[in-house]
Amino acid sequence: MNCSVAIQYLPMDASCDEETCRIVDEVIAFIASSGVDYFVGPFETVIEGDYDLCMEILKNCQLVGAKAGCTHVMTYAKINFKSEGDVMATEKKIGKYHPEGR
Repeated sequence: MNCSVAIQYLPMDASCDEETCRIVDEVIAFIASSGVDYFVGPFETVIEGDYDLCMEILKNCQLVGAKAGCTHVMTYAKINFKSEGDVMATEKKIGKYHPEGR
């Protein structure tokens, strides 16, 4: 696993909190269906895997949101990449704080 990406997807044209959650839930469901390891946090979702796959997922988050009815989105991404070796896994970073599992 040479890449991890923190994705914050913000629907800008959602009419209410429930609509925001509905659209974000669609994006998270897409991420879950991709097969990569992921962790949903209160402000962002972190994905882990191969660089090319992570970039493809990041790109498609916008398209999934648009299909769910979001016509204006701001997406913020933090990318951790190593050309050789593995990046530190989310479990190693925060596992001790979540002993019940992710």
